[in-house]
Amino acid sequence: MKCVNCGSSDTVIWGKTARGIVRYKCKICLKTFAKTKLKKEKKSKYFNRFLKWVSSGSTVKDLALSETSPRTLARYFLYFLDYSPQPAKLSGPKEINLKCDAKYFGRDSCVLVFKEGKNIIFWHHCEKESFQNYVWCFRELLELGYIIKSVTSDKHGSIVAAVKWLFPGIPHQYCLVHIQRRCQTLLTQRPDTNEGWALLRLVKVINTVRSKGDEAVFRKWLENYENDNKVFLSQKTYGKKLNGSKTWWYTHRNVRFAFRHIKTSLDHMFLYLEDSNIPKDTNGLEAEFTHLKTKLNMHRGLARKRLTNFVSWYWYIKYKKNN
Repeated sequence: MKCVNCGSSDTVIWGKTARGIVRYKCKICLKTFAKTKLKKEKKSKYFNRFLKWVSSGSTVKDLALSETSPRTLARYFLYFLDYSPQPAKLSGPKEINLKCDAKYFGRDSCVLVFKEGKNIIFWHHCEKESFQNYVWCFRELLELGYIIKSVTSDKHGSIVAAVKWLFPGIPHQYCLVHIQRRCQTLLTQRPDTNEGWALLRLVKVINTVRSKGDEAVFRKWLENYENDNKVFLSQKTYGKKLNGSKTWWYTHRNVRFAFRHIKTSLDHMFLYLEDSNIPKDTNGLEAEFTHLKTKLNMHRGLARKRLTNFVSWYWYIKYKKNN
């Protein structure tokens, strides 16, 4: 019998409950657990209500019927939460334009989610966004039968490196909403300088580019801004550290960082104009994360592993519904 906590097969029978349910103890993690078998005539009914509990945010009391107590129903729900569903392999290859983003649950828990159009197709739990995790996910997608034609992401360094290493020839569109939001955070809504105001007006135009002509105008505006403000962007302030050594920093570093963020992203900002199938942002995933957060707030108190499996079931329901 495998341990439901750590997955080890090194377990022993620990005893029985008053209802005759066998309990086991793991020799590795030293935790006890019960493994119950669902009756076939009840499994479907309980499982359908479990899916509704995950997807709708209904409470156990709302889903309990007259012949089933909330306590019994909760026990079956916890049984389902001991398992983590996974997407199935495709019957044939499929070309996709991929959107991907990450959702964090605390500092050491993260889920990478991948979407194609309106369909969730893959997810992976890990500690954080990293090059290795993204490479593993991309390889799993290839194993499932997906052919990745383009990637749209938030320009996180790990996914940029993974796409460049695995798919050097495909378009990698940077999310325009993330770029605009990042620059507005650096500049604030009321910049202190005229140069900051000028760049803020330019930033607000980013998400309105609809044609190659708009792109050419935007590039020209950005070039003119750089030529007019070279001295301002490169201005330095000199000082001394506590130990007396000399140091320096850019005087208007937030304005400079915002400008550099746009300039270094420019070659990956308007790829959607060349192919209408390429998404220009990851807004669809952001909306999914908002819905997930609402569901998790309704089911606070789950243990870490069951919380992770709850998130997997949530994505699995979305995956089955649209696929």
